[in-house]
Amino acid sequence: MQLSKRLYAIAECVPKESKVVDVGTDHAHIPIYLMRNSRAASCIATDINRGPLEKARLNMKTYGVHTIDLRLANGLKGIKEDEADVIIIAGMGGYLIIDILENSPQIVKEVKKLILQPQQDIPLVRKFLHTIGFKIEDEKFIEEDGKYYTIIVAALGNEAYEKDYEYEYGKILIHKKTETFKEYILRKQDKLTEIYQNISQIDTEYTSQRKKELEKETRMHKEVMQCIF
Repeated sequence: MQLSKRLYAIAECVPKESKVVDVGTDHAHIPIYLMRNSRAASCIATDINRGPLEKARLNMKTYGVHTIDLRLANGLKGIKEDEADVIIIAGMGGYLIIDILENSPQIVKEVKKLILQPQQDIPLVRKFLHTIGFKIEDEKFIEEDGKYYTIIVAALGNEAYEKDYEYEYGKILIHKKTETFKEYILRKQDKLTEIYQNISQIDTEYTSQRKKELEKETRMHKEVMQCIF
């Protein structure tokens, strides 16, 4: 099985011999890959809808994997405390990821790692992890088909960032200074400039507030630029 670049990057974050729960598994691509390549001791694949789980069942048959436990479940509901030491939640909005973790604190506090790939509101996910006693161990930043994706790996531990821009852009990503991240930062600079220019001559209550937000974001962006270039 060949995973997409994004899914492969997520799978590679899983430590060997882990007990994995993949929340919102969709077609179970990651669990199938993990089991076929002996990256996991066990996999539970959950989804809130029956359709994806039926597709996952067909994929398991196609690739000769019969040991994945497919469960119809909302988030981590239905998962027992001793069934997981790694939780994967990928391809969802940040608020939904936070909601899933917040609603199953007993499960979350027992795991060794959280592997999260929020589609939006990534700074909020970073802040939330710190509030529930998780430390961000690593982050990956990849580009696939013209889109950028952030993968966060967290484990139990106390941590808090000092700077707002570290939550906004990712302290670890800033320190890594990968070429993909640099490319994103430069594109972000152009986008911020373009947006500000588009509303600079418009004087409404909304644009006034938006200008203040953009000015704050631009200040953070400049701090990040100074760190990586």
